[in-house]
Amino acid sequence: MNDPVAVPSAPPAGDTGPGSAGNIALPKVRKVGFGAPLRWLGLGWADLRRQPAVSLFYGIAIAVGGALILGLTANLPYLFAAAITGFLLVAPMLAAGLYELSRRYLAAEPATVYDSMLAWKRNPSALVSFGLMSILAGTAWQLVSVVIVALFYKGSAMVPMDMMVEVVLNPQHYLMFFVYLSAGAVLAALVFALSVVSMPMLVDRQCDLLCALVTSIDAVAENPLPLALWASSSCCSAVSVSPPRWWG
Repeated sequence: MNDPVAVPSAPPAGDTGPGSAGNIALPKVRKVGFGAPLRWLGLGWADLRRQPAVSLFYGIAIAVGGALILGLTANLPYLFAAAITGFLLVAPMLAAGLYELSRRYLAAEPATVYDSMLAWKRNPSALVSFGLMSILAGTAWQLVSVVIVALFYKGSAMVPMDMMVEVVLNPQHYLMFFVYLSAGAVLAALVFALSVVSMPMLVDRQCDLLCALVTSIDAVAENPLPLALWASSSCCSAVSVSPPRWWG
């Protein structure tokens, strides 16, 4: 929302000139510098300091959701790792309220927890469609994960954490580790390219889902290095707040 890579307003829906795809009017994508993600992080901290309680409400809610997923899959070795990583695939949808807070700060509008939840009223059908797409991606990763484990895992560990440690440390499972990591990386990159701009865009303005998805892909294509840095910082943040017992 702050320092976006897409220009604020799109041309009329009937415009088929530059920046359009057929009958879909697309906003022009900005070129940003490699250090832009660091500036975005600074703006995010500024939003957090402005109303810490409101921002922390979302942080706590997402953390509780993650804890529930861990609890439900703690004894399911075939789903444990997929549940952890799959949770990250639906994270953009869960952050809609935070995007709305940033939009309201910039527009000098009221920004309470209740106000942030109104994000879903601006583009309800497109946001619901995006949510369903995220759930579909998470479900697809669950299925792929189960298939990879069934095909490649030859060990005997049935406790999820023991299985993960064995796969990472035992040379016998390096092929499985490579296949699992590669499949997850491809799906994560696809979801990132489709969502990094589309979700904030759907919160920010009236547009359809296809327009938002295409604009997001265009933004990644125009700014591959800055958005790769942004994706890396997001992954590092997720790893840094993982439970200490995951580290042995």
